[in-house]
Amino acid sequence: MSSRRTLILIGAVVIGGLAAFLTLNYVRGVESENAEQNQLVEVLVAAGPIPKGASADEALTTELIGVDDRRRADLPAAVVRRPAEIAGLVAAVNLTGGEIITTSMFIPDTEISGSKGTSLDKGNVAVTINVEESAGVAGLIQPGDSVNILAGVTDLEGPVDESTDLQRGPDGYRLPGAVVVAFQDVKVLGVGQSLGEPVAAEEGVPAEPAVAGSGLITVQLPPAQAVRLVGMLGARLYLTLNRPDFEPVPIPFEGVVPDLPGEQGVSAYPQSAEETGQ
Repeated sequence: MSSRRTLILIGAVVIGGLAAFLTLNYVRGVESENAEQNQLVEVLVAAGPIPKGASADEALTTELIGVDDRRRADLPAAVVRRPAEIAGLVAAVNLTGGEIITTSMFIPDTEISGSKGTSLDKGNVAVTINVEESAGVAGLIQPGDSVNILAGVTDLEGPVDESTDLQRGPDGYRLPGAVVVAFQDVKVLGVGQSLGEPVAAEEGVPAEPAVAGSGLITVQLPPAQAVRLVGMLGARLYLTLNRPDFEPVPIPFEGVVPDLPGEQGVSAYPQSAEETGQ
């Protein structure tokens, strides 16, 4: 056999082997893809009729929504696989039963009812106060923050004095602008007319959060406490912003203080539990 024929034969064998290898890989890929598409996946499925506006939590509890297996090839986009994904939401459409649950089928109740009242925690009502910027933490308060509400106090037992300076007496300093901590750990529901939802943006532009800074602060309180707050609206009101881990502690009213920390050379930031009173 000539060397040329030998080279041709070798080339044919190599090409045939390569073709066989590629064909085998293609077949295996198709088989793998088919196997993946036929794989059963656990998803949430409507087991019965669910009316628009119905609570997802209730539907899960009553097993109107349950877990079932479906072929991966049959799954719609944005399928819901875990109950936690729709917890606290309500049905956006009427479901007849048998539907595979998707994220678009359940939305926050505020979107379906249009009522801002659904933003309130149960047992609370909303009440709005108006504070000046200097009394409202310079407009830094945002919806969802925790604040303390302070109210100015006039000492009915002492003489009325219009002086704005501290007055030194035998018992200490009399505070002409004395305040009482009326409420602690109050949840801010809204600032101005914003409940904190992002402001709508143009298509393709990320939404920006609503800007705080309004003197109108809406808080939520139990009805009886809201009545007390409304009764104080004629007083000087001040807000203090709390850390997220803030816990209320007793803060007694002081119209007269025996001394001040700067006068005593003591830090305004006590370090020990005894100094904080906790």
